[in-house]
Amino acid sequence: MEFIMQINEVANHFVWGPPGMTLLVGTGIYLTLLLGFPQLRYFFPAIAEVFSFREKNEDDKSISSFAAMVTAMSATVGTGNVAGVATALHLGGPGALVWMLISAFFGMCTKFAEITLAVHYRKKDAHGDWRGGSMYVLEHGLGEWGGIWKTIGKTLAVLFALFALFASLGMGGAVQANSAAEVLFMGWNVDHLNSGVIMAVAVGVVIVGGLTSLSRVTLFVVPFMVVFYMVSTGFLVLTYWAQIPAAITNAIHMAFFADPAVVTGGVAGWCVMEAIQRGVARGVFSNEAGMGSAPMAYATADNAHPVQMGFYGLFEVFVDTFVICVLTGLAILVTGTMTYYPELTGAQLALQSFEVALGTPGKYILATGLLLFATTTILGWYWYAETAVTYLFGVRFKPVMKLLLIAMIIVGASGAQLLGAAGNDYLDNLWDISDTLNGLMAFPNLIGLLLLSLTLRRLVKDYDAHKDVQKVCDVPDKKPMSKEWRAFLIVSVCAVLLPLGIIYFCRDSQESVRSQDVSLQMVVDNGHFVIGVDDNFPPMSFTDEHGELVGFDVDLAREVGSRLGVTCEVRPIAWKDKDDELNDRTIDCIGSMSVTPQAAENMLLSEAYIKDNLVFVVRGDSSIMWIHDLKGKTLGIQIGSTTFDGFMETDLSKEVKVVPLMDNVEVLHQVKDGKVDAGFVDSLAAFYFIHSSSDRYFILPDSLGEEVLAWGFRKEDKELQNRVQKIFSEMKVDGTLGRISQKWFKSDIIIVR
Repeated sequence: MEFIMQINEVANHFVWGPPGMTLLVGTGIYLTLLLGFPQLRYFFPAIAEVFSFREKNEDDKSISSFAAMVTAMSATVGTGNVAGVATALHLGGPGALVWMLISAFFGMCTKFAEITLAVHYRKKDAHGDWRGGSMYVLEHGLGEWGGIWKTIGKTLAVLFALFALFASLGMGGAVQANSAAEVLFMGWNVDHLNSGVIMAVAVGVVIVGGLTSLSRVTLFVVPFMVVFYMVSTGFLVLTYWAQIPAAITNAIHMAFFADPAVVTGGVAGWCVMEAIQRGVARGVFSNEAGMGSAPMAYATADNAHPVQMGFYGLFEVFVDTFVICVLTGLAILVTGTMTYYPELTGAQLALQSFEVALGTPGKYILATGLLLFATTTILGWYWYAETAVTYLFGVRFKPVMKLLLIAMIIVGASGAQLLGAAGNDYLDNLWDISDTLNGLMAFPNLIGLLLLSLTLRRLVKDYDAHKDVQKVCDVPDKKPMSKEWRAFLIVSVCAVLLPLGIIYFCRDSQESVRSQDVSLQMVVDNGHFVIGVDDNFPPMSFTDEHGELVGFDVDLAREVGSRLGVTCEVRPIAWKDKDDELNDRTIDCIGSMSVTPQAAENMLLSEAYIKDNLVFVVRGDSSIMWIHDLKGKTLGIQIGSTTFDGFMETDLSKEVKVVPLMDNVEVLHQVKDGKVDAGFVDSLAAFYFIHSSSDRYFILPDSLGEEVLAWGFRKEDKELQNRVQKIFSEMKVDGTLGRISQKWFKSDIIIVR
């Protein structure tokens, strides 16, 4: 697997690096000049066409043009419009937003071109459904030239279909399901496996009906989510209206010149290059112009002329990048979160912007938007997967494709939960490979666009010569208010009212809560962060032979304190009095709290970061081999611990003599000295003790359960808990948690997502 990921890394740097970006933008520039700037000439006609809500021909097994556009937008408008933009700004600075727009301007022409060709070369499958996309353009477009071009076209078509198929299952299925599950977990504490099952059932119900069912759902959901996000983000930006001119001016300046007060010379040039590369790459990733994916949806629509269908592509890229991505970028820039939280990136950076501006309502508004983005992306990419599998293997494989996608949704949503650390690695690898496959789709598509560019120019000239005729021919009569127009109007009104209602009704109570919760500010003002730990719980926290308090939690706490910008104090506490210590405010939080229903009821818990089993330890010369051998024996357990409470609720507690002891270390030493027959302790402490001792010990194969550890905070200290949780996530991403884990456990056993 490591070898595969090394190959993938090289390929990813190629497709999303300068070579791939140069080909993508260069193709857009070439087509823009060749076709006479269609993104400008056709911009207003495109808007008029989109909102004409042209009805489809009932005699044809197709969908309306507007339905085809929203189906394509369901895949295009996704988490990349939020997390992708935030990542571009984090890595490339404010100037990346400008280069995102520059690439999108030429991307409008690229998408217009690929849709026009896809509609021109589309074919009907064995069921009478329209199929189109880059694979059909390559096979039939280049195939018209005959000779070796027929073979080249077919080869490129198969490659594109394969890339699209695997990217659909990975990027379109598993990765999006994981994003949606993370949102449900962070926003509403929904279990990942439950999220996966719910999404799989919902998606399955939609896709079982094919394109008709899919387009009906997206016809309502996509306009709702787009208007919902635009209104929410627009409201946020307008609340900081005074900062908008400065943010725009700074972005334009940073796109071409680095700040001389910060960097100079070659470093300044490097900063500008980063802005260009990050902006172009994330822009293409967001609007998918040049990827060849969206034409597979547009080719299913009823239309008067291929060029007329291309108008919808112009509008799609404009809304995706010039409206949604710009709003996301401005929300981050005007709120100043890049300055105050320089360590944040991706969705976390965007979420912080919404929380800074709107408080808790902002968090739930963005979480709702991200959930809709991720879910609809799954639906849109399903159609691409079905189109690819139909091209490669025929219509009989469509049911297999549906089952594969549903399976990938469940695996993507809950893989980390089901497989632990291996699941996290699996999802990370899947994301990287899918990202590469997504980029690889562009190469056959762009080759086809360049080779067939003269055919494309003839189609555009044909439309220009006959556009007046197209207005009166081959177009069904339009009613003043079609069903799609009424649906769009109702959905848009609901999408406008919902975020405004949330902000209006929740803002007062939120300001009250925020004014009371000064936990984070108190820590910052006091200049120190105090964590209480059990000082006899190796390797988490214990006193070494030099009398120093050391351990995993100690190193973790000091790193958290450093990132909070304060001094960290790790304070030993009597574990049985931990709740009193916390409530008396002698400490700010508790380390290595077992995540139990009782703990969750009494305090706020961070996300669990380590798994721990409850195990029985005996001496190597003991006759005890199985749990049933403990009957009638003496068993040492730490009093006041969840281990003690859990054991006393079992039937085995009635058959052994329980010896309450002060801590895990004393339990294990009593086992060593033969004062108890066995010890019931945390596996973390047991393994550390055994590896540090020259004596032989044996861990019984039976265990009474598994627990996970987290940090515990006071119920009212939500701000502090949120900040520490974000630091945990950052440390997971940058590898700090893994390094601390390697130091104390000789492997990375961290389970933070």
